[in-house]
Amino acid sequence: MNKYIYFFFILFPLISWSQTEKMSFSLNEAIVYAKEHNYDYINAQTDIEIAKEQVWESTAIGLPQVDAAIGNENYIDIPVTLMPDFISPAVYGVNIHNFGLTPTSPLPSEQQYLPVQFGTKHNASASIAVNQLLFSGEYIVALKASKTYLGQTERQKVQTEILLIEQVSKSYFLILSLQDNLRLLDTSLKVNDVLFKETKEMFKAGFAEDTDADQLEMIVFNLRASKQNIENEIRTAKAFLKFYMGLSPQSEISLSDSVDEVLNNLNINHLLQSDFQVEENIDFLLFLQQKALADLQLQREKSNYYPTVNAFFSAQTSAMRDSYDFFDGSRPWYPTTLWGFQMNIPIWSSGSRHARVQQSKLNMQKFEENQKQLSTSLQLQVQTARNNFSNKYYEYLNRKKNLEITIRIYQKTNIKYSGGMASSFDLSQAQNSFIQANTDYTMSIMNLLQYKIELEKFLTKTASLFEE
Repeated sequence: MNKYIYFFFILFPLISWSQTEKMSFSLNEAIVYAKEHNYDYINAQTDIEIAKEQVWESTAIGLPQVDAAIGNENYIDIPVTLMPDFISPAVYGVNIHNFGLTPTSPLPSEQQYLPVQFGTKHNASASIAVNQLLFSGEYIVALKASKTYLGQTERQKVQTEILLIEQVSKSYFLILSLQDNLRLLDTSLKVNDVLFKETKEMFKAGFAEDTDADQLEMIVFNLRASKQNIENEIRTAKAFLKFYMGLSPQSEISLSDSVDEVLNNLNINHLLQSDFQVEENIDFLLFLQQKALADLQLQREKSNYYPTVNAFFSAQTSAMRDSYDFFDGSRPWYPTTLWGFQMNIPIWSSGSRHARVQQSKLNMQKFEENQKQLSTSLQLQVQTARNNFSNKYYEYLNRKKNLEITIRIYQKTNIKYSGGMASSFDLSQAQNSFIQANTDYTMSIMNLLQYKIELEKFLTKTASLFEE
């Protein structure tokens, strides 16, 4: 028993450490991890596999279909059939006309029936049938449609990937911004906490007023409250990031990138000057796939005017027995073999086929108009995204400059207060200006990075990822 206790105390800390090990991710590492574990992305990959199986399912319809059957019937009571009584009239006729006999009872005037049993008590059969579709316009269109649907699922996977990158990036950038905000607040809190404690001691010694201590206490209290709010927001943002990455809520993660690294790699010129090509946009590509499916629906309706040709072959052998001896090789089995073809020719549908074709043509007209609308809409969205990103970039530069000035004023006010050249009210005003500037700066970073992601989503080129 002591041996097991020893192993328990040795292994349990190791197991606990492995379960709570903190994982660190850069933005790229977080995206790569999410592509392997995100629920929607995994399902998108599965949808592609399902579509591939559907392509084969559609293909197999035009390949030979082979079916076999084995049957065995054992009658407890052989079915009875009533047959017209043709024997009695013949017997009466022979006796009367040939032998001159007079029947003791007259022949019934109404038709009489004889109960008879046809067949044998035991029956067995074995058969094989082969069917081959020779021509079907609907089959050809369905095969094209299944391949087009496969292409659509591949594009939907790319759309899911782009959305996943957007979700992970936004959560990642939000956490970085909040952490940077928290760092500045924490530094300010430490400085003001020291000032509060010093002022409190000076008040006790009679060298400061109670309002100065109260003012600093209020500053410290507000900073602690702001810090607590930021910490809660970081926990919430991390929870969403872990969800998008496919991590459990209990996982501990940290971010290895910094706000400065991200801001230094904005690539402003590329985002504002690169060309936007509608044909490379994933939403436009998905629309083209839907349009292609609509066109195939039109072709399918037209194919209903064409005949369908099938060929078939069937071979069957049967045995009938009064005793169950089907495995007796000396007893005969009776074969039946045939082959042939069948052509179904549509002739007249009272206009229903024509109406369906016209509906599909009108639907294609709508797709043509919707394509023009989507193209114009995407170009408008890109222009708007660029304008928003440009505005947020200059707003960020302005907020950054304001924060730097506010920090300098706040630091100087702290020094003046320590030297008795500024009041606690002046310090409180400087502190409030710093908190507001810090909040504005954090918000400008979050807005800038979010609009960066929005613009990058439009500029992502995806057409080259697919083979037409």
